[in-house]
Amino acid sequence: MSAMSYFNPATQGPADRSGVLVVGLGRFGEALARGLVEQGIEVLAVDFDVDIVQRLSGELPNVVQLDGTSVRALRQVGAEQFTRAVVAIASNIEASVLSALTLLDDLKIQTVWAKAISLEHAKILERVGVQRVIQPEHDMGVRTARSLARRVTDYFAVEDDFALVEMEAPRQYVGRPLGESGIRAKYGVTIVSMKSPGGVFHHVDQSTILNAGDLILLAGSPASLDKFVAES
Repeated sequence: MSAMSYFNPATQGPADRSGVLVVGLGRFGEALARGLVEQGIEVLAVDFDVDIVQRLSGELPNVVQLDGTSVRALRQVGAEQFTRAVVAIASNIEASVLSALTLLDDLKIQTVWAKAISLEHAKILERVGVQRVIQPEHDMGVRTARSLARRVTDYFAVEDDFALVEMEAPRQYVGRPLGESGIRAKYGVTIVSMKSPGGVFHHVDQSTILNAGDLILLAGSPASLDKFVAES
């Protein structure tokens, strides 16, 4: 392992076991690590590039320069204490796969996710045991296509039978309490939150009254959501 390290495993306590190991600090890995830290989650971030580690050393609490495919290097920084890890290496498919195998087979990390840059890369990662493969560009393209096709502002598929839709409040449901709308009974979808223009999303209840221009977030099956959108 390189001598360049901004992490001292001796100072870390049991809470690390609920943290996340991030291997690779390109744009995706850096954004992931920052987002986790902002949410108060312990993160150990590693990358082979000295310049990247130096740049992030004052911004991420625990960042180390090492080879993410090396069992010895990862053990030296206590990587095996983590139960969750994300392989964010994308520029080198071989290194990505080797890192995933190292985390799964050698360090026995329970949950490993990984970023893929192609469908072929994704298939390889899935075959070696990665539980979830992320394709940022592909996933965003599909998400945008679904939003456009359904005439909504955003569409997110959680599972095959469950999705979330963000859209402007339909005119026919504006000005009266949601409890009187009959949306759930008629369509099998639920309005879970709403946001006024310039405001933030907040939970709704039966007494909530929507106004023109409000955004609503609905949950339900894709088929049910499609029917609601088509008839709204």
